[in-house]
Amino acid sequence: MDRRISFTSGLLGLLLVSGQALADPPDRHEFTLENGLHVVVSEDRRAPVVTTHLLIKVGSSHEYPGQSGLSHALEHLLYRGSAKTAPGEFSKVIERLGGTDNAYTNRDFTVHHQTLPSERLAVALELSADLLKGAHLSDSEFVREIEAVRSERRERVDEYPAARLDEQLQAIAYPQSSYRTPVIGWMSDLERMHNDELQAWYRTWYAPNNATLIIVGDVQLDAVRREVEQYFAGFTRQILPRTKLPLQSAATGPRRVTVYDAVNRPRLVMAFNVPTYATAESATDVHALRLLDALLGKGLSARLSTRLERQQALLFSPKVSYGALARGDTLFEISASINTAQPKPLADLQAAIWAQLQAIKSTPPSTAELARARALLLAENTFFQDSLSGQASDIAAMLGSGLPASQLDNDRSNLEGVTPEQVQQAASDYFTAERLAVAYLQAKEADDE
Repeated sequence: MDRRISFTSGLLGLLLVSGQALADPPDRHEFTLENGLHVVVSEDRRAPVVTTHLLIKVGSSHEYPGQSGLSHALEHLLYRGSAKTAPGEFSKVIERLGGTDNAYTNRDFTVHHQTLPSERLAVALELSADLLKGAHLSDSEFVREIEAVRSERRERVDEYPAARLDEQLQAIAYPQSSYRTPVIGWMSDLERMHNDELQAWYRTWYAPNNATLIIVGDVQLDAVRREVEQYFAGFTRQILPRTKLPLQSAATGPRRVTVYDAVNRPRLVMAFNVPTYATAESATDVHALRLLDALLGKGLSARLSTRLERQQALLFSPKVSYGALARGDTLFEISASINTAQPKPLADLQAAIWAQLQAIKSTPPSTAELARARALLLAENTFFQDSLSGQASDIAAMLGSGLPASQLDNDRSNLEGVTPEQVQQAASDYFTAERLAVAYLQAKEADDE
């Protein structure tokens, strides 16, 4: 989750690289310091701007029962004083230089990022090095910041029915996987969290050999290497805990949870346990699942919105979500709300969505439909790559998933190589009742049903 929202309007045009399209992939280089710090440099000189992403390979899936939320809380506390900055000063330094900064934590990793005029790269590197090894993590700042995290949980999860629904869905969808742990942490764990836990978490995971520095923008490789060595080479390699992939793609049987709240529009989420690029036996399965995501849920002609929302008026705002980049098995999610003008039970919506999935199992998509899905995926990726932050975030997602930075370099040819029959087979293999977890968000009066 983002530590905060940060925005400087004067840098907007540069962040979007002055509207110039990225015609060819930028030059990408990689090197590793003796202490294990991995560095990825992607040269993009369309504007005099650089973004730096410090990737730390620790997230909620690394946390133990009773200690959920440590990675996210630590992300917050790191900005409350260090060897070189007073509490809150980090962002003020970046802002004075005309830049932006932020941070986020997910299940697999944490990222601290800054975007600045390229002539100020050394400032971003010095501050990132300070984050890696110079944080104070004082008791007084912990008391202040942990209350901010608890407040964030109350506002974004506890008081938001859709977020609570998603949290409960993750809990039943991952009976064997640590992906069931919420990134923000369970409130019961946040209420009993202590600063010494965060300090130990910081010492354990914030190590040069558990970090990757991603630099994208108007830079020269040799100059970057010298500056990285200046600020990071003095850190010592550490012994890291052994980690295992969060596996949960095997069929475990149908599961269901219902969350009751004062909602006007009941909602349904269907989630299937599926692999990712990091866990699949065949990458073709993942290519096909991505195409199914687009075919069912992307664009005006997507099957669910066309057939179930506009033609049948059965449901409202269907969405499909599948993230192929993760270090463990994930979920293929389909969600929708009832059409309040013609309300039907959520079970009817579920049956209608099942029928659309069965249609793909019975008949492969046409070549034209598959081409449309492929074009949507490629266009989406191209748009995301057109910003420096988008490029850096993509690299972070791949490396944080245990994949090479080059994972998607051949994405066009990989997607073009998938046949309609392979898409049909993926639907048959993964859209099964045994892999399904279902979550209903119902009005409180439905409790007696």
